[in-house]
Amino acid sequence: MRRTVPLVLAFTAGFIMILDGWFAIPPLNTFAVRYVQRSVTVTSAWAVGLGATNILRIHVRNISSKRANWFYSVVLLLFFIPMLLFGIFLEGNTANPFYQALLSAFRMPLSNSVFALNSFYMASACYRTFRARSMESGALLIAAAFTMLGAVPLGAAVWGGFPVISDWILKVINDAVVRAFSLGLTLGTLSQCVRNLVGIERGYMAAGE
Repeated sequence: MRRTVPLVLAFTAGFIMILDGWFAIPPLNTFAVRYVQRSVTVTSAWAVGLGATNILRIHVRNISSKRANWFYSVVLLLFFIPMLLFGIFLEGNTANPFYQALLSAFRMPLSNSVFALNSFYMASACYRTFRARSMESGALLIAAAFTMLGAVPLGAAVWGGFPVISDWILKVINDAVVRAFSLGLTLGTLSQCVRNLVGIERGYMAAGE
């Protein structure tokens, strides 16, 4: 039963959503919208709650046992717990103006700081990647140079052709690569869906193989 019931539920829900997407059957479409799609919302809510509980458990344990860098856990909980309580108990929940003000005052500056720090890592990675050690890395270096020079005012001031070449690289070469990636991701997703539907993939089951 521990294997059969999850397999039957996964196959039934997946098959209903496939029929809902391909055929206009009013009773089936209504059932899919009212029950199957809402079940995803309920499951996601339980997953978020489980994640919040896990965060609390891990960081409380870090603080109580004074593990390495335990003071970071203190800082995290000082922000995490009030925001969690405000989001649950304030009128309007996360839409409350006070909650939104706190979110804008703390999360946005912190997010911007993290992204600003990431720029140094990206610059280091670009330096290591763009060294022309082969024909492929040389082509990448040239394309990146034209793209960056065409994206900044300095490049256009040096030569008016940089923006034109940059635009061509982005619209022709880059779009072709993105579509190839999208096609590969689509085929991979389809393959994974089929594996889940027919019961080949059982990693989501608590019982395992």
